[in-house]
Amino acid sequence: MRFTANALKLSPIKLALLGAVLLLLIWLGLGFTPQPLLVNRANGSYAVIDNNDHLLRLSLTSDEKYRVWTPLAELPQTLQDATLHYEDRWFYQHPGINPVALCRAVLSSLIPHNRWMGASTLTMQLARQRWRLKTDTVTGKLKQMAYAVWLERHFSKTELLQAYLNLAPYGANIEGAGAASWVYFHKPVSALSQDEARALALIPQNPSARAPMTPAALQRLRQAWQTAYADDPGFDRLWFRQRKDLPFRAPHFSERLHKLYPQAATLASTLDTTVQELSEELLAGFLRQHHLQGVVNASVMVVHAPSMSVLGYVGSADYFNRDIQGYVNGLKALRSPGSTLKPFIYAQAIAQGLITPDTRVKDTPLRMGDYQPENFERNFYGPLSATDALVRSRNIPAISLLAQLQKPTFHQFLQQAGVPIPKQAANYGLSLAIGSAEISMEDLLRLYGLLANNGELKELRWLNQTDPSPQANQPLLLPEAAFLVRDMLETNPRPQRSFGGRSFGQQQAVAWKTGTSSGLKDAWAIGIMGDLLVGVWAGNFDGSPNRHLIGRELVGPLLFGVLDAIAMERPIAESDAKSPTGLKRIEICPLSGQPVSPWCPRGKTGWIIPGVSPIKTCTLHRRIRINPANGLRLCPDDQRQGETRVAEFWDSDELESFRQAGVRRDNPPAFERSCEDATESNAAANPPKIVSPQAGVSYPIRAGQQNTIEFSAISAGGRHRLFWFVDDNFIGEGATVFWPGKPGQFAVAVIDDHGQSASAAFKVVPTD
Repeated sequence: MRFTANALKLSPIKLALLGAVLLLLIWLGLGFTPQPLLVNRANGSYAVIDNNDHLLRLSLTSDEKYRVWTPLAELPQTLQDATLHYEDRWFYQHPGINPVALCRAVLSSLIPHNRWMGASTLTMQLARQRWRLKTDTVTGKLKQMAYAVWLERHFSKTELLQAYLNLAPYGANIEGAGAASWVYFHKPVSALSQDEARALALIPQNPSARAPMTPAALQRLRQAWQTAYADDPGFDRLWFRQRKDLPFRAPHFSERLHKLYPQAATLASTLDTTVQELSEELLAGFLRQHHLQGVVNASVMVVHAPSMSVLGYVGSADYFNRDIQGYVNGLKALRSPGSTLKPFIYAQAIAQGLITPDTRVKDTPLRMGDYQPENFERNFYGPLSATDALVRSRNIPAISLLAQLQKPTFHQFLQQAGVPIPKQAANYGLSLAIGSAEISMEDLLRLYGLLANNGELKELRWLNQTDPSPQANQPLLLPEAAFLVRDMLETNPRPQRSFGGRSFGQQQAVAWKTGTSSGLKDAWAIGIMGDLLVGVWAGNFDGSPNRHLIGRELVGPLLFGVLDAIAMERPIAESDAKSPTGLKRIEICPLSGQPVSPWCPRGKTGWIIPGVSPIKTCTLHRRIRINPANGLRLCPDDQRQGETRVAEFWDSDELESFRQAGVRRDNPPAFERSCEDATESNAAANPPKIVSPQAGVSYPIRAGQQNTIEFSAISAGGRHRLFWFVDDNFIGEGATVFWPGKPGQFAVAVIDDHGQSASAAFKVVPTD
């Protein structure tokens, strides 16, 4: 069949129909193509604001842009309407290309000395911005139109408008209305006034000329305003800021929030700028004061205890100082906490019925297997109340109590509190009481929140719009125990010296504790005053020691400086931690801390938890009869007239500690003669206590070396002599003896001069 030229000719109507069919086929075909990525939200800026909506920081993206993703619902309707009116009035009618505008632009381009103009729809501009197209050539313009149609095929008009307003150029490296609002007005785009929104809508059409960054550009923007809005005086009410005016406050806090909430573009935080600035000011002054001592870095964190909202967060002395590794966040870093964990050992011991705040605990030499702990000052105070032991931060009582904790153990308690301690309990041993497990300031303040919130564990609150549900709070400590430990810490006297020219006020009680890590690498102080919870730390991020890094002496004054400064600037509410109903006050012996016996001195009351606390009547004070003629003690069955006295029955290690401290404490006098019922006469006395060796413990010895194992015991109630036996063989007399070790399993026994005894089984193993 032959086709002629006339056969190939189509009428205009047929040609239009063919074109329409072709466009329809292209449109349908685009539906089978994969949906493009409209906006790469992963590479966006984030804005951090304080609890009064003031900008703290606007970050740059990885490609050095300011680009803050903002949902269309948060973009003012005024901005949307003004943008569409100014850029693309037919946006909701065209398929990505405006045929009328395109024809007008083609005709305009045919006139000499005129440029291609007026054809770009809002979707085409979005395509150019999204794929960074060069559209000053015919090829580039055709590619832009093709991309625009592709976008229209896959996305709704609402999605396209949202994407455009998030990618449109607003000058220099500012993309999107969300970023432009923060840069030019330091406010979220949702808070823009009508005039501010209308001004922003004028910039994307010619951002290089109209972005108000220079006087000339500001004048051109004013001219565009007059063209668009005639004589509307709104432009004169505007105040444009510059990129150099963007704040860079609380950098560690901003980075911490972004890490916690990486998907959030705007982070409305709990940070209180006044508290933050006071903390930064005081920390800087503190370091200037101690610079000559080599103290060059510190951190401060302030929390509103009832809500656990973070009010102040100073991660280091200087974020930009690389000499001190200032970019490191010291509040998140894991450090040895020293003695700051001791309050929770005491709280557990109270909750498990081991002690009350007034119970007498021993600060005497202690050996547990091959572990012999010491106090920081390398001395011993002897017997003292649990409150005094905690306030004075004595190591021996804390370690002794930790060893007695069960269900949960202290290691289990820390795990229940969500403290990330990676090792098993055996790897830490009893040194967990003095800071062998590293912890961050954030986790430490979460723990101290237990004392401020009646034993309820609450997570730190970072954002204003997130209200943790009550179900998220976890009862972790007995409320009575939490209250008592806070009450104990409030007896800790304030530092003797002031800091920063402020005297330490006495408006409210402060429950506070300090800590010093082993090797003098970290100094800590944590305090609760009213509804405030504050933690301070000083040290070096490289772990180098400094003899001045002592908690109480160095950072105690800084802690009170922060507390008092905040109290001057904002009201501090009284603590909500009232005494729980499960507590009761009873009369106790001032020396033993136990409920009084008929022979105890009077005049002191103390807290107990009925049904939980140990309530054994005082055994320290006992009635004895003395022969006035010789001052010796009469046996109970002696019918002679004697003088009745009250004597104190201290253990041998306690008496030794008193002696070393220069405190006079007398033993009860010896019996005048051997009594048949001497044991009965001391019915309340305890048998000796073996300190070493410990039952069930294996003791290593090395072949070819002289190996000795220390046997030590405490004699109770004024007994004077101790006799040691191994497998019924007598080996020596005294509170401490040394036995030449040999491999095997053995039973050791100690007997006092009144026939009371104690025993333990242990094992000796050879090592290479």
